[in-house]
Amino acid sequence: MEPAWFCQTLIIVMVLCFGLSVGSFVNVVIYRLPRDDLAISKPKRSFCPLCGYQIPWYDNLPLLSWVLLRGRCRSCRGPIPVRYVLVELLGCLLSFFIYQTEGLTARYFFYFYFSMCLTAITFIDLELMVIPDLLIWPTAVLGAVNAALTPYPPLAGATLWRFLREGGWNDWAISLFASIAAFILGYLSLKALSVIYKLWRGHKGLGDGDPPLLAVIAMYLGLPAIAPILLLSSMVALISVVALLSAGRFQKQGLALKAIPFGPFLSLAALIWLFFGQKFLTWYFSLLSLPQS
Repeated sequence: MEPAWFCQTLIIVMVLCFGLSVGSFVNVVIYRLPRDDLAISKPKRSFCPLCGYQIPWYDNLPLLSWVLLRGRCRSCRGPIPVRYVLVELLGCLLSFFIYQTEGLTARYFFYFYFSMCLTAITFIDLELMVIPDLLIWPTAVLGAVNAALTPYPPLAGATLWRFLREGGWNDWAISLFASIAAFILGYLSLKALSVIYKLWRGHKGLGDGDPPLLAVIAMYLGLPAIAPILLLSSMVALISVVALLSAGRFQKQGLALKAIPFGPFLSLAALIWLFFGQKFLTWYFSLLSLPQS
């Protein structure tokens, strides 16, 4: 019993440390990827954006260094944004919760990568109102690989999965087909809303990166997730706008004429669905005494 307990504890510690380390790297991605004068691998060492100070390894330990430095650069004493700690914590927590639901399997790595991409997209979109293609298309390719290697009925929904299996389809083929179909439907659904809004109001209502983002989200979470994610993200966005208006944040920050990025709301809805979507469907259809679709 004791060896099993020790092994399980060791795995959890490794999962948490892995999440912290990846979160630290994602901070580099968030800062460097959308900036033309920087690359992920150049310069090799992290630096203070305020003074250019090359950060030594002992000042670059996830969470710990920020606490020991009290959130300030050792060289210029300028503030280190709390975003760095938040992303590292998110990496740690997401790694743990995905491990709890998937175990140490291939799907754990695919979905952890997916969730950290959503984290990077969220903070980049909040700061710069852009969703880099380098976070969309490689993630889409890995989504197809994930679907083929780890067949997953929720990608298609119970009804479609059963129908295609009865038609002689293999599980991996059904999963891959459903993932690609979800990508296409996710993209077209949000693109159609964007076109309709532009025809109605005469200007864009969504960024160019939002439809591909929903497409990638749908690729990982499946066809049944598209409508709930659209609804949930729209509701959270509306509540957020109303809260900001009520608090007078728009007027104080001069944001009255600026757009609000929708990517963070799509990402939040996707993570909520990733952890609670199937539980919600099971509960909902049990109330209606209907089979899940």
